[in-house]
Amino acid sequence: MQRSHIYLGLLFAGLAFVCFIAVHRERACDAPWQTTVLNDTALDTVKTGLPAGWSAGAPGVRVGTFSVDGGTSVHMMGIGTWLATPLLLTGAGTHVCVNARALADSSSATQLRTRWMWKLHSGETVTQIGPWHPVRAWAGAADTAPWSAIVDTTVAPVDAETFTVRFEPSSDDRLYIDQITLRRSYIGTALPLADPDIASPLRIRPWPGGYNAAVSFSYDFESAMGGLIHSRSVDDPNASLDPLLRAQRMREGLWNSLKLFSPYHFAATYYVNGYNFLTGNPTQRRFMGDPIFAWATKANGWQSDIWANQPWFSRDPYAAEGHAPDWYFGDLLAPLRDGGHAIQSHTFSHFYGGYASSAEWQADLNAWNELAADHRIPAATSLAFPWSSSAGMTNANWDTLEQAGIASLTRTAWNPRLPQYHIVEAKDARCLALPGHERIMVCPDYYLTVARTPAALALLDSIRTHDGMIDFWSHTEEVTSAEQIAAWQSVVDATASAGDVWVAPLAEIAARQQHINALQQQLWSDQQGTHVRVTNPSTTALSRIALRLTDGWIFTQTKSSDAVLDLAVGQTVTFDISQP
Repeated sequence: MQRSHIYLGLLFAGLAFVCFIAVHRERACDAPWQTTVLNDTALDTVKTGLPAGWSAGAPGVRVGTFSVDGGTSVHMMGIGTWLATPLLLTGAGTHVCVNARALADSSSATQLRTRWMWKLHSGETVTQIGPWHPVRAWAGAADTAPWSAIVDTTVAPVDAETFTVRFEPSSDDRLYIDQITLRRSYIGTALPLADPDIASPLRIRPWPGGYNAAVSFSYDFESAMGGLIHSRSVDDPNASLDPLLRAQRMREGLWNSLKLFSPYHFAATYYVNGYNFLTGNPTQRRFMGDPIFAWATKANGWQSDIWANQPWFSRDPYAAEGHAPDWYFGDLLAPLRDGGHAIQSHTFSHFYGGYASSAEWQADLNAWNELAADHRIPAATSLAFPWSSSAGMTNANWDTLEQAGIASLTRTAWNPRLPQYHIVEAKDARCLALPGHERIMVCPDYYLTVARTPAALALLDSIRTHDGMIDFWSHTEEVTSAEQIAAWQSVVDATASAGDVWVAPLAEIAARQQHINALQQQLWSDQQGTHVRVTNPSTTALSRIALRLTDGWIFTQTKSSDAVLDLAVGQTVTFDISQP
């Protein structure tokens, strides 16, 4: 009897172990009984481009020979691109999983996620987004550790007919993706919809009630020690000019810009470098460890290799207060503060963001905040990239910015020849959450020059028709000639006269959009009618939230399709809605 109990115990233990292994294999999308829907064998048949049916969001995706198993893998570089599988057939309620391996060939580990795009019988597309998966960095030729696993399981929505899966990165780190396999699964829950309110007639509009668009005005405001002395020949129309003359124009342009906004009491954003906080430096104070940036070379766009071989701040004249106003702009902080304008970071050193290491970023952010504190200016929460230099940003760099409290960005990569590095564009007319670091909003900007003024005015009209946003910007040195001042005046006046444009500092606009995006809504019907509930789950109270019903729906009580409400932290408001 005792022996039979032992046998039964061993049997049950064996069954439990088998079940554990089965569930583990199932959840890993690696079970032999799971029907294979697609694998990556087609990738091994091509030497250039991608196989038929596979697609990419931008250049920067190709097939290469570095792989897990000696075949080929997909090489991807650029936060603005993605790899997509061919279109696949499915049925409503089908459980599907994906299993892939990924590796970062970079100084930084990074992240990868999946985006499932389902085509419904109605022709509508429904999107589900998987969680971010960590991808480890390759340690070199001696590295034999397994590649990082990318595994997601989901369920096809009702009425789904076909789908495709995209792989999306969170940075510009080079990625290898291999052994991509999609299988039918038997367990798992549906990933959340990217737009859970897709069937709701309620639109929660981004800007305070009564406004159809949002505009920020901003300037890159640099002393000679900023981008002027360190100018590159790429993306800088004034790179060849005397930096001291440019600094004088920066000062002159500041006063001109303030005159533009004063009649309307508009608050602009001035993105400044570290030496803008100094009125002099007779004690020869050093910053950021007196760095030499080895990447500041002719090969990377500088006019010479000087700055790759000497300290970045070595031209500091170490002058007493008032003796070198071209180098130190600290005397100009008071007019900005007194005018209610925002002072934010253009980096301390005006370095190239995509070339800098995470340690260099940390030193730069710390130095900016330290000098800002000396003037009782809050730590930076918004940053404008020098030279639009976000291309090349590693995941570690983004981590550093997020941990430092940077919550909004502008002047990100825009080069039309390199769309794989784009995060947001002017045509998007929205601030977008930074992939993998969603607490940071990335806002589009429009470089305002004399020649580009008609297009700026057209863009202003366009964003007013669809709740859009844009940041009009230039350097303060570009508000000095009569033509430049007139160009800016025309855009500022047009914004004010429109009457339906909310003007605020960029950080405020980005925060508003982020908080609005976090609002939750729920639609349901019962015997009493149809109802919609709006909840504020965040820790920030929101005022003048604009609601609009579409497709003929109205708020039953007011008989209007529009409403405005305030929501305290955690508050929920329910509306009855109807179709007359």
